[in-house]
Amino acid sequence: MDHLETRERHTTWFAMAAALLVALMVTWGSVPALPVAAAVEYPPVPRLTLPTCLDPMTSSRLPESRVTTVIAAIKARAGTHLLGLGPCSQGLVTVGLTPGSERLARQIRDAFGPAVLITVGLTSWNGHTGRSPRCGSLPASLDPPAGLSLSVHLASKRVRSGDNLQGTVSVDYHRSGRRSDAPPFVMDTGQPIEAVVVRRGTHDVVGVYSGGIAGTGYGVHLSPGQRATIPAFVGTARCDGGPGSALPGGRYQVVAAVMDENGKPPRYLTPPVGLTVTPS
Repeated sequence: MDHLETRERHTTWFAMAAALLVALMVTWGSVPALPVAAAVEYPPVPRLTLPTCLDPMTSSRLPESRVTTVIAAIKARAGTHLLGLGPCSQGLVTVGLTPGSERLARQIRDAFGPAVLITVGLTSWNGHTGRSPRCGSLPASLDPPAGLSLSVHLASKRVRSGDNLQGTVSVDYHRSGRRSDAPPFVMDTGQPIEAVVVRRGTHDVVGVYSGGIAGTGYGVHLSPGQRATIPAFVGTARCDGGPGSALPGGRYQVVAAVMDENGKPPRYLTPPVGLTVTPS
């Protein structure tokens, strides 16, 4: 039986991340792609050094009369590869592209020049393929309480490099004893939960989601014999320190952290499940 308390919360870290994304896009035109839950070090993505309107890392500028035309042309060209697009002041435009879009980044740079600030996944495009940041390991976790089991379920065991994948996280409460005297399991996880890609047999994070997500509050309140099913997703933006924005093809594992939406302990990790990343 599924049993979830669902409610809107404007203070969840997903909502805060989305609000920040929107605010920066309005103020600066666009923002570099950031992990959804960086504030609580999950996923453990380091601070990124990417061009922004405040720190463009270039002295090039577009004529103000061309900015609107350039934005329209990039939007038409980028299509579904576009994560963010907008003007800065003083003749700059920022563009965020999905992981694996280096070819498109080169086309945009060749067409419009360095006054268009381009990020691809978690990397910067400055005329050549950027190097991904190096994620850390998953945060310290506890064994789930007696009777509680966690699992992550993916829509597919295969995903193309640069793409995202949906799934669910199941929380099953099997605690023995009479329902009347067993305490419930309660946790405000928020939703959706972001799972991460790790090297097989380790907790070293090598792939994450690189976009912004607006979520809602999700309160798990389970009595023995009940189950919660929480929406989840996983991305393949590369973060192992290697060249390129998309995780290279290979065999990996996926793990999700189940914890309070504000990141406070306790934190529980799902057992890993296999994932094959295929070249794009």
